[in-house]
Amino acid sequence: MREITRLSFVLAAGALVAPALASGVGDITNYVDQPRLFNDFSGSSLIYMSNYSASNGSLYIHEQNYGPGGWANRHAAWFGNGPSKVDFNFGDGWDMSLTLQVNQATDVGNVEAGFQADLFGFGLFGVLTWNGEIAAFGSILPFHSFGSGLYTVGDVLGLRMIHRPGDAEMGAVRSTMEYMYNNYTTGTGWISSGEIDFTTLEGGIPSFFDFFLGVGAQINQPNGTTGVVDVNFSKIAIPAPGALGMLGLAGLAALRRRR
Repeated sequence: MREITRLSFVLAAGALVAPALASGVGDITNYVDQPRLFNDFSGSSLIYMSNYSASNGSLYIHEQNYGPGGWANRHAAWFGNGPSKVDFNFGDGWDMSLTLQVNQATDVGNVEAGFQADLFGFGLFGVLTWNGEIAAFGSILPFHSFGSGLYTVGDVLGLRMIHRPGDAEMGAVRSTMEYMYNNYTTGTGWISSGEIDFTTLEGGIPSFFDFFLGVGAQINQPNGTTGVVDVNFSKIAIPAPGALGMLGLAGLAALRRRR
């Protein structure tokens, strides 16, 4: 477990990590912590605690006393192997899930919390507290919005991402992503986006580039004096290597729609 309080230094993106591993879900052994990935409010009081488990991981973020600053702070725990973030490639299938609760978002413009992605910019599958939207966007994630007004600060929310690889990069069958959420507080049950095609040239995750995944939150436009954010991630689950085969090429016929 790692705890950081009252950090006043700037961590540049990538400063905490070594070069990425050319690997996949089966090589995940830990989180690579990257608090203050964005650090516009470098004088804030930050409590950041992560605890890795393949089936029941957690991340806790509490931040306040922002002081002067610019736009946003962003904190992330990337899926890693030792000091390196794991690189996900075209053929890596997965079924990941977590439970999220934004306990407090006082006097901030927006909190974006959930799964994090990094390739050609940062991406998110999670919640936007300013309007209660649950959505996926950014990086190479296929875009999808379930709509606004679906989440209220304090709700306990389940999130799930299922990635099914296509037949080959630039092949006939594209990879798909399925997003799911369950608002346990309001009792929605699991709601699915259905399988959404990747729109990249490769028809999925380009293996030539490093694509990272993790969990975390971005806090936009906090009031320097009164802004307070409290976010808890629990039950972060990553599939065991033995469970991945059904999401790979051998499982295409059973798990995805026919073209």
